[in-house]
Amino acid sequence: MKKILVLLTFLFVIIIENIYSQELNIIPKPVNQVTLTERFNLNDECRVIIQKDNKEVKRLAEYLKSDFEKRTGLKLKIDYDKKSKGIQLKLDTSIKETDGYKLAVGSDNIIVSGNNYKGILYGIQTMKMILSHDKEFYLPGCRITDYPRYPHRGFMLDASRHFQSIGFVKKVLDMMALLKLNVFHWHLIDDEGWRIESKKYPKLNEIGSYRDSLYAVERNGYYSQAEIKEVLKYAGERYIKVIPEVEMPGHSRSVMASYPELLCPTGEGGKTYCAGNLKSYEFLKNVITEILDLFKPEIIHVGGDERPKGVWEKCPDCKQMIIDKNLANEDMLQNYFMKEICDFISKKGVKTFAWAENIKDGIPKNQIVEGWHPGESWEAANRGYYTVNADNWFTYFDYPSYPRNDRPDWMRVLNLETAYSFNPTPDSLQESQHKFILGSECALWTELVLENDVQYQLFPRILAFSEVVWSLPEKNYEQFLYRVKKVKPYINSIGFEFEKGAW
Repeated sequence: MKKILVLLTFLFVIIIENIYSQELNIIPKPVNQVTLTERFNLNDECRVIIQKDNKEVKRLAEYLKSDFEKRTGLKLKIDYDKKSKGIQLKLDTSIKETDGYKLAVGSDNIIVSGNNYKGILYGIQTMKMILSHDKEFYLPGCRITDYPRYPHRGFMLDASRHFQSIGFVKKVLDMMALLKLNVFHWHLIDDEGWRIESKKYPKLNEIGSYRDSLYAVERNGYYSQAEIKEVLKYAGERYIKVIPEVEMPGHSRSVMASYPELLCPTGEGGKTYCAGNLKSYEFLKNVITEILDLFKPEIIHVGGDERPKGVWEKCPDCKQMIIDKNLANEDMLQNYFMKEICDFISKKGVKTFAWAENIKDGIPKNQIVEGWHPGESWEAANRGYYTVNADNWFTYFDYPSYPRNDRPDWMRVLNLETAYSFNPTPDSLQESQHKFILGSECALWTELVLENDVQYQLFPRILAFSEVVWSLPEKNYEQFLYRVKKVKPYINSIGFEFEKGAW
């Protein structure tokens, strides 16, 4: 009997392996894919074929050529003759889905067609993932039709608690592009450090960027404006939107250390703007103007959560502001505070993004709500607010993937299967409200994470997240896990190691 069970198990594994091997090892999984027996062999005679007068497609061709040359040593040529055999990159308005693409790989030609330039890039990323090698480099024959499930597919990196180098940030952006993530939420300001060079308020860098003498490299410092522009250019070339975050009214100890006159006169808390002090509003409007001029963003994140309780309640200036503005309590004072700043930002043509704090009391006009507690995005969508569902039970990758004694008790265990099970659009949400779910973000808070350890916190869980926000909602964890194991060598080759014992 035991021998029969072993044999049946062996046969089952062989059958499953055969079934899964019929699919290409692509993460995130395409909407539709068909494998073919033929394949396209790469050699030095291979051409990347583009339309002559399109500079952006030419840039994408150079991007593809450079990547393949690094990986294969082959020097592909760029050509404008559509009759040539090779890899053709083209725009195709018949593809209706925004950012969608089609990839057709035959023995003589490869055609990558995109609804827009992003679509072409995403087709290139899929090619990069399926590039194979036996006696020579080749791409397996296939027909793929693909497009994203959500428009907002984000990754949030906390650079305040532990600081990362510009080179590492670029490496993260490359990883995001490969996984078809398109929003880099850069958490640059918190209690531990102010990470943006400020010309108008130099103490933010002289004091606020250097608050920890124990870890000079990873706990101190800031990005110069030139470095930030370098990152913005790099992200833009990969069609990744950068959203800077400026924390308020709490999480601001680095600001208060630099400009203590912005504290409540009681001195309570030490990390919260005084909402009764007009200088707080003046400072924020000035520094945000500087940040907007630097980043030129479509959206800026304004924080808005975890204001320490008991600070404003004891402050005479805050109490007077509550009276002057006819507000009910300190929570409504926060709503007033946030609305004052957000209205200022909106008048500059920039949208605001904020953590879901007091959505029951209303939010500033056109603000996007980021829900990080379970149910917050559900509530936001039900109230008719656009929201990004970053439910921490599924998306906070600073949480351990297995029980650990070196993590706080309040941190939940978030393993790969749980991360993969996430549905940003809750099942209980009425269909008419689905349009308000813009997508999701996974987050890496770095209180306990040094730069070199970021990779272990992200991989392989960020692979699950990328599929959650890109692919159709139907899931097969075992099939996904098979693909994870197959793409691991490539992920390793681009400089990211997986956490040991990740599955």
